[in-house]
Amino acid sequence: MNDNNFIGNSKTAVDFLGNEWNYDCMGCAISRGEIKIPGGIIYEGKYTILGADPEIPIPGFFIVNLKRHINSFSELSKEERTEIGNVIVYAEKALKELNVIREVTLVQEECSKHFHIWIFPNYNWMTERFGKGITYLRDISEYAKKNVNNDDIKEVLNVVEKTREYFKNHNINE
Repeated sequence: MNDNNFIGNSKTAVDFLGNEWNYDCMGCAISRGEIKIPGGIIYEGKYTILGADPEIPIPGFFIVNLKRHINSFSELSKEERTEIGNVIVYAEKALKELNVIREVTLVQEECSKHFHIWIFPNYNWMTERFGKGITYLRDISEYAKKNVNNDDIKEVLNVVEKTREYFKNHNINE
């Protein structure tokens, strides 16, 4: 099996700010601080890191990254599941209460080989241009990467900052 996402297979990524990163496993590199997430970390817990997707410039597109290298939801400890659930709840609440979006799509797939969950915002332009549903997430992502402008980047970073402040003002473990 040739899987370029397994540790030991060096890859390169370019974030939406133009920074180039070399890594074996993106999730592990983020956890170790080797890849700096655009806008910085929104929330870091004992088991997780929340930040903007480093490659796709969509305001409110967040990744919940598990610090430990596993790839399946079934491998999570009870403590990891609890923290991930709390992070998702508060990230979604932040996006809605800050009037960034009204609806999200959550995605977790094992083929990436490092457990993470997408919190993918649903904007009207996405539905109008591509339709609604998980089928279109890759097309939307590619469109956002190809059509990004400085205003889009500013808005992504603005949403990151607002969400970080939201997390600072809420105890997600209550």
